[in-house]
Amino acid sequence: MKNKLVIVLLLFIALPVIHAEVKLPSIFSDHMVLQQQTKVKLWGSSKGKGQVEIITSWNSKRYQAPISNKGRWEVWVETGKAGGPYNIAFNDGDQTFLTDVYLGEVWLCSGQSNMEMPIKGFVAQPVEHSIEVTANALKTIPIRLFTVKKVASKKTLEDCQGSWGLNTSENVMNFSATAYFFGIQLYKSLNVPIGLINASWSGSAIQSWMSSESLQSYPAISQEHLNNDVQVNNAHLLASMLYNGMIHPIKDFIYRGVIWYQGESNRQNPSLYESLFQDFVKDWRFQFKNDTLPFYYVQIAPYAYEDKNAVGTALLRQAQYNCEKKIPNVGMVVTMDIGNETCIHPAQKKEVGDRLAYLALAYSYDKKGVFAHSPRYESYKIKGNRIVLSFERVPMGLTSFYKPLQCFQIAGKDGQYHQAKARIVNGSEVEVWNEEIQEPVSVRYAFKNFVKGDLFGVNGLPVSSFTTGY
Repeated sequence: MKNKLVIVLLLFIALPVIHAEVKLPSIFSDHMVLQQQTKVKLWGSSKGKGQVEIITSWNSKRYQAPISNKGRWEVWVETGKAGGPYNIAFNDGDQTFLTDVYLGEVWLCSGQSNMEMPIKGFVAQPVEHSIEVTANALKTIPIRLFTVKKVASKKTLEDCQGSWGLNTSENVMNFSATAYFFGIQLYKSLNVPIGLINASWSGSAIQSWMSSESLQSYPAISQEHLNNDVQVNNAHLLASMLYNGMIHPIKDFIYRGVIWYQGESNRQNPSLYESLFQDFVKDWRFQFKNDTLPFYYVQIAPYAYEDKNAVGTALLRQAQYNCEKKIPNVGMVVTMDIGNETCIHPAQKKEVGDRLAYLALAYSYDKKGVFAHSPRYESYKIKGNRIVLSFERVPMGLTSFYKPLQCFQIAGKDGQYHQAKARIVNGSEVEVWNEEIQEPVSVRYAFKNFVKGDLFGVNGLPVSSFTTGY
C-alpha cells in the first residue's frame, strides 16, 4: 500500500505546476466506497487548462481527462477486486488527493420515512436493537455511510450536500436503520467493504423522485411548479422536486443496486401507484444507465390509518405485489408480520433490512442456499363449498408456526366477504371455507389496513396480503 502511494507521488512530481484547483462533487470524498470490478465514472471541474491527470493507487494507472471550455472534466476508471484503503490523486497543476478509499459493494437506499428513520429512532418511536448495533459499530469495519441532505429543487442540480462517514457509533445512530441493517448483513455474508448512500425524505410521494421526462405521460400530475418562480409548499409531494435535488446529482455514480421503502404517501390512489412504480424503476434505470439494475423494495407495513378494517392500504399493497410480477429483476420484501396498529413506523427495521439483504444475496450475488422470497399466491380451485389456494416459491412448503389461520375471508356470489376457516393441505396449499357459504367465489387474505399476517413459508418469510377477486 505504501509503495503504491509513493509511486503516485513520484508520478506527480514530473507534472508541470500551474495554479489551478480540481473541484469534486461531494459524492467523491475521503472514506468513500466505489463499486468493485467494473468501470466507474469520476467527474468534476477545474480552473486549469488542458487536462486533469488522475492516478488510482489500487492499480497505479494514470488517466487523462480533458478539461472543457466550461471547466468540466470526466473520466472512466477501472476498479479491481474489493479491498482498500486506497488513494486517488488528481492534478490539474495543483494536486488533490482522496484518501481511505475502498472498493466494494455500493447500494443506493431511498424512500420516505420508513427508509429515513435512523437507528436511534424517531421521537417516541423506537428501533429495535438500536443500542446493540450502535455499540457494536467500529470504524475499522469497512462500512461507509453517505446521507444526501434534503434538498428539493425545481431545476436539476449538479451537486448535493453530504460526505462519507466511517462506521462509528455516532454516524451509525444517525443513519437509516433499514439501510444500515441491510449493509451489515451484506458485510457479514460477503466480507467486502460496503458503501451505503441514503437519499430519503419522510412523507414523500413517488412522483417527486421521478424525472420530469418520465412523468410526461401523466397529465394529472402537474409540473407547472417546475417552470415558474412561485414558492411551493410540500415540495416532497410535487413532481420531480426530490429527483432534481437529491438523485440527479448522484445519478452517474455507479451502484450495485437500489433498495426502496415508500408508498404510504401514495395510498389514496393504488392503481396510479402501480403504474407510477413501474415507470419509476424504468426511469432510474435509464438515468443510471443500467437497464438491469437490481431493485429491491419493501411492501408497506400494515397500519390502522383511519380504520384498521378498511382495505385502502391493502389495495396499495396489492399494487406493490402486482409490480413484482410485472417488472424484471426486482424483489419485494413482505412485512405482514411486523406492522404496528398505532405507529406507521414499525420498530423491526432489522427484519426489513435483513430481508432486503437476503434478496440481494440470493439474486444479485447468487449466494447458494439462501431462499429469500416470500411465498406468493398463484391460483385457486373451487371444490364444492371450499376454495383451495396454490402458491409458488414454496420449496419447503407453508407454515403457520402451528397456530390456527385467522386472516382468511371468503365471499359467495353476493361479493360479501365473511370470516373463513383455513388450513394448510398438501404442504403448499391452503383450503378455505365457511359453512354458511355453499357457493364460494373468491378469497382474500390479510386484506385490511391493519392485520398481523399468520401464513409463512418454511423459510420464515411471510405471505403478502392478496385477493383472488382483484
